Amino acid sequence: MPKMRFLSKNLPLYVYIIITLCVKCQHLITKSVDGLVIILMRYNDLIERLQNLIGFKPTQQALADILGVKQSAIGNRVSRNSNFSDDEIELLEAHYAIDIKNNNDCIKIDYIHIAPSCGRGTVVLEEPEVTPVKIGREIIRDLWHVPDPASLKLFKASGDSMEEVIEDGNLLLVDTSRTDFANGGIFIITINNDWFVKRLRLRVTGELDIISDNPKYPIETVLPHDNVEINVLGRVIKNLSKGL
Repeated sequence: MPKMRFLSKNLPLYVYIIITLCVKCQHLITKSVDGLVIILMRYNDLIERLQNLIGFKPTQQALADILGVKQSAIGNRVSRNSNFSDDEIELLEAHYAIDIKNNNDCIKIDYIHIAPSCGRGTVVLEEPEVTPVKIGREIIRDLWHVPDPASLKLFKASGDSMEEVIEDGNLLLVDTSRTDFANGGIFIITINNDWFVKRLRLRVTGELDIISDNPKYPIETVLPHDNVEINVLGRVIKNLSKGL
């Protein structure tokens, strides 16, 4: 049996904290919370969803009363098609006894609270926390062209060795069904249980080059007979911190 093994494995699912992302990809507003991109719902999208659920369009005064603001504040949002926060959406859900955020237009993608290193490796001593993040099906299908959304995971990178393609704190979308690195690419991997995000290049002679895009870091080459275990967990298909 060779000492170098290339494996893929399922990631665990533990703690659930819902973070809502807007369903419509043409109305995206983003902000960062601990490196995670959150997309809020604009007024037009919110009103459309409300009408579908309650059968009528709430007046601006009704929205103001529910949210505890002046009618003029709602009017300003209408004119600018401004976004509504997750807390405000929850107030509307409670008032009308509906579920605005949980609908068939969204799916959950697990945000794994491990920061794979672009440099020295990230040691994981206990099972990671996982946050299911809701993302619109239209984005996954039409923008990312992913046939199996269940295979998608989110990770936050750490370190500078993959600059300028991946920078410290960037949020990475990873397809865990894509573990074949014969044609190269950037992958989430573990080397002897330390987590990395690296570019892989398999030579015809069997050696594996583990590459840092930052030229100040040398290429590391693993030989087939080396006593090292490498797990390929998935391919990085998008750096969400640099746009959808």
